[in-house]
Amino acid sequence: MRGCTMTVAHETRRRLAPEDRKRQLLDYALNVFALRGLGRAGHTEIAQLAGVSVATVFNYFNTRETLVNEVLCEVEDVLGSLAVKAAGGSNDPETMLEYYIDAFLSACEERPDHIKIWLEWSSSIREDTWPRYLEFQQHFLELLASQIERGIQSGQLATGLSAEERARWVLGNAHMLVSMAFNPGDSDPADLRDMVRRGFRHIIGIQTP
Repeated sequence: MRGCTMTVAHETRRRLAPEDRKRQLLDYALNVFALRGLGRAGHTEIAQLAGVSVATVFNYFNTRETLVNEVLCEVEDVLGSLAVKAAGGSNDPETMLEYYIDAFLSACEERPDHIKIWLEWSSSIREDTWPRYLEFQQHFLELLASQIERGIQSGQLATGLSAEERARWVLGNAHMLVSMAFNPGDSDPADLRDMVRRGFRHIIGIQTP
């Protein structure tokens, strides 16, 4: 595949349990989808990367629709879990924001394939995947808005935009800022984190001392 940096795995004779093989192939699928995109990734590339036959990949994901569904389920589960965990970390808006920022910037380093698929999914208005993304996005927005609303009601956050509006600004800026983590240029990662923190503090209305 021209332009790809994937390394093809060596064929292995060791037999894996079906659930372990499926997990292995799903991990390779995440890598392929992150590189090729939702509309181009397929069974053949996954087989090449995994060092197995195309028939083996079809055995676990018998249609392309099934393959896309499994990949998106994985992205939803991982990023949804990060958001829920961050949301439960504190009732204080400022601390909660720190948890969100750290969780998602860390995911750029630890789970880059998931983040890259999320970024492409969020900007690819495909009739087969876009309605599902909007539903996934709504979950994030409701989670953020409920926490921001508590901060507004308690007086910890400045008045102005509604909680729902601030949540939309946060999520919209998150896409742009997270993408910068994959192309930081000469910037120090610590400087990027600091810029993200200051930007989001401003968006949700945390008063800077």
